[in-house]
Amino acid sequence: MELDFSKQISEAGKRGLWDNIRDKKKRMGNKYRPAKPGSPDRPSKEAWKKAQAAIEATYTEAEKKTLNKPFRLPSGSKKKFGVYVKNPKGNVVMVKFGDPNMEIKRDDPDRRKNFRARHQCDTNPGPKWKARYWSCRMWEGGKSVTQVTKGSLDEDIFEQNVLLQDNPDLSKAQEMPEMEDEEMVDYNEEAVEMAMINVSSMMKKLQEIQAMIEGGGEAPIEITEAWVAAKLTIAEDYISTVHTYLSAESSE
Repeated sequence: MELDFSKQISEAGKRGLWDNIRDKKKRMGNKYRPAKPGSPDRPSKEAWKKAQAAIEATYTEAEKKTLNKPFRLPSGSKKKFGVYVKNPKGNVVMVKFGDPNMEIKRDDPDRRKNFRARHQCDTNPGPKWKARYWSCRMWEGGKSVTQVTKGSLDEDIFEQNVLLQDNPDLSKAQEMPEMEDEEMVDYNEEAVEMAMINVSSMMKKLQEIQAMIEGGGEAPIEITEAWVAAKLTIAEDYISTVHTYLSAESSE
């Protein structure tokens, strides 16, 4: 029997966020798409927090100790981390997130800024039952991944088997789909927009570098330094690779 806490959630305040989303899905049917970033119809960060607070009010004692606790997944998994959460219907699910082949370089200010901007971490990270929320948590400044995955009481890194021992019902949790169709549409649009921003930024910087070299002064001398030449060579190689790939895709 599927549990549904929609009544409790909607009673947490005025008509709840999930009531509004469900109504919109009923009205639009297969044409439903999440509101785009910047749209007044897109739930705000505060709206997500209020909805999450209503869900957490339904936690059992065992769930309070074991939900929303990120843990590392075994070597060889398709994702790096996992976390048990409760969705709007009141069902406990497991969210997997993080590329196991990529290192989280939060200590690099530029990388952290770009990641958090790309995923709207500071404006609208989404709910806890979505992978994007937890990816944003891992990219918070001033914390290591170990600190994020530590317990608030015993300071031990959470392990999945320990969570399962404390709450055996977690073994029944279904995995959240990595990307729902409606989210994929939204994600693709954002990815294209971010790509255009990155390309425009690179073009501007390249034009400025060209102007500095052509303008004389110290720039033509400094451009001969080994590390500068190496960086330019790597950048040109990356851009050429992307250009070749996109050109081939366009010709098919």
